[in-house]
Parts: sequence; structure tokens; C-alpha cells
Amino acid sequence: MRLLVFFIIYYLFLFYYGVNFLSFSIVEQSSIEKFWLLKYVLKISFHFFGKNDFALRLPELIVSIFSVIVFYLIARKSLSKNDSEFATIIFALIPGFIVSSLIVNKSIYLIFLTLLFVYFFESFFSYVLLISFVFLDYSFIVLYLGLIFYSIYKKKNFLLILALILLALNANYFNYTIGGKPKGYFLDVFGVYILIFSPFVFVYFLYSLYKGFFYKKDLIFFIASTAFYTSILFSFRQKIKIDDYAPFVLPYVLNMVRIFLNSYRVRLPIFRKGYKLLFVFLFFSLVIFDVLLFLNKYTPARKLSESFYFIKPLSHYLLKKHINGIYCNNKFLCKSLAFYGIKTGNKYKLLYLKSLSEVSIFYKNKLILKKDVSKLNTFN
Repeated sequence: MRLLVFFIIYYLFLFYYGVNFLSFSIVEQSSIEKFWLLKYVLKISFHFFGKNDFALRLPELIVSIFSVIVFYLIARKSLSKNDSEFATIIFALIPGFIVSSLIVNKSIYLIFLTLLFVYFFESFFSYVLLISFVFLDYSFIVLYLGLIFYSIYKKKNFLLILALILLALNANYFNYTIGGKPKGYFLDVFGVYILIFSPFVFVYFLYSLYKGFFYKKDLIFFIASTAFYTSILFSFRQKIKIDDYAPFVLPYVLNMVRIFLNSYRVRLPIFRKGYKLLFVFLFFSLVIFDVLLFLNKYTPARKLSESFYFIKPLSHYLLKKHINGIYCNNKFLCKSLAFYGIKTGNKYKLLYLKSLSEVSIFYKNKLILKKDVSKLNTFN
């Protein structure tokens, strides 16, 4: 009951925040172009609820709720009820999961499908999922790779052959390539993982990933470790998209909790004080980081994700000035503005310079407005 109350409040807040504070961003428009399932999901949502922020944010939050439910069901297979509730709350509070639940992106779908596969693993339905993943997205190549290592470890020949075949089909279907010259993207990827887990929780993630080699290795361990190490390895040669890997890493939160609880309970009560302090420190650092995540709009970090904040106010400003049509130098920005009622036109031109966080509007080649969109109340 306590868990249910927590998640009702949690998702009501996420929904309120997403609808009222976020814009349909350039990043989200780009994600829709690259993940075909999003187009159909949003089309259905818009059909039933209209083209608005409510319909835009609803599908991701619904998938997020199902992800939490499946995560809890997986946790119940190896943990007690109280421990499962504890693990599920931690999972839901991971910053990367919160962001995936709020924005229009493939990540939450990959998280849900991965968890669903793990829950039904070795049933007929799991094989149906495994085959369907081939044509869904190229990032599932990481899942197949993890299954290959798992099959070798468990000596499951049928699964090994199937995973090899599906990996080859997926790579061929999406024309998967690896290339690039050695560049310094490693630190960038490492930094994104820190943001996904929060700094101190990420340190514990690295520790638990190492400890996982000395525990009984399960399917989640192989999927998560393969995704993490592959992303780190590839980052030495090319710039990677973190949403191709992180969704397969996040389920490892279950193993992190399990390792922590095992380490805590094997010790006599007199020696558990250090673990209690560690838990309090990690939990509150996670909560504080989550709070800062929602306050991003009011911090200098706003510049990193400004298109999530300025597009809706910009469209309202344009409509107030009776500008119903505009040409943009960024096609995704034009699509986002069209969502809010600003069609493509020729009289007005909008120049968006991301590097300068600057929007300029021209009327017949004459500058009529220039705004720094990294600042608050830009269009008030």
C-alpha cells in the first residue's frame, strides 16, 4: 500500500512537471525521426487526446509505470517483499530513469522491453520478443551480445546460436557499422553515466559491477555489464549515443541493491553501522540530485537542455505577436513550433544558433527580435 501511494504521488508529479514545464524539444523531434515506434505511439495518442502536451507526455509515463511494475515483479523472484519495494523505489529515483519517463525518447521503451524479456526469460514469449527486437532498433545488438556471453557462461547452446543469428540479422538490417578515429569521447560518456546515476550512486554502481563478478551471475549482470563496457570501449573510437546503451544498464539497479543488502546482512549488527551511514549518504545524494534535476530550469545547466524550455514560450510569444507562420534554419525547431500552432511561412525567418543560445527573428531580412534563450523569462 505504501509503495502504491508513493508511485501515485510520484507519477502525478512527473506528469504535472512534464505537461507544464517542458516544451516539445528539438531533441525529441530528432528522436522521433530515428525510432519508428515513437511515430505510431504518438499518432495514436494524438488521435485520442488531441495534439497537446498532455497527449505528448502520456505514452512515456504509461510505459514508465509498466517498467516499474515489471521491475518489481523481477525483484520479487529473488528478494523479499520489503526488499523488492526498496529496490523498486531506488530504480524509479535514478535520474536516467526519470528523464526517460519524461521526454519523448526511445530509452523508456528499451528499458521496458528489456525488463519484459528478463521477466519472461526462457518462456515462449521471451523468444517472440527476442526475434521482434531484430526489426525494432539497432541498439538491441547490445542485448544480443550480452545473451551470447550469458549463453557461453551457462553453456546454453541453443540460446547461443539463436543470439548469434539474431545479432547478425539485426546488424545487417540496420547496417550497423563501427568506425572513427581515436578521440577523447571516453570522458564524455563517463560524464553522462554520472548524470544518469548521480555522482555517488555511479561510484557504487562501478563497485557493484566489479563485485558482480564474484557473485552468482544472472542475465541482468551480463546484459548490463556488456552494455556498459561496450559503450566505454566504443567511446575511445567514436562518439556514441548514450540512449543506445544506458537503457540496458539501468536494470542493474536490482543487482546493486541485492549486493548492498547481502553485504549488510552477512555482518553482525554491531558492524552494520558503516553500511547504514553509506545507505543514508547514497540515498540522500540521489534525492538531492533528483531535486536539482527538476530545478534544472533555474540553474546554469539549463543551457545544456534549453530546447526543452524555450520553444513553448517562444511559440506563445509569436502567436501573441500574430506571427502564425515562420521559416526556421533548424527543421526540428520548425516541427516543434508547428506542434504549438506556428506553421511554416516565408515572411518571417527564425535563426537559432545553439552554440550562442540565441534566437533571432527577421521580417523581410530585417532583424526585429534577438533573444538569449538560455535565460529565464526570455519571452515574457
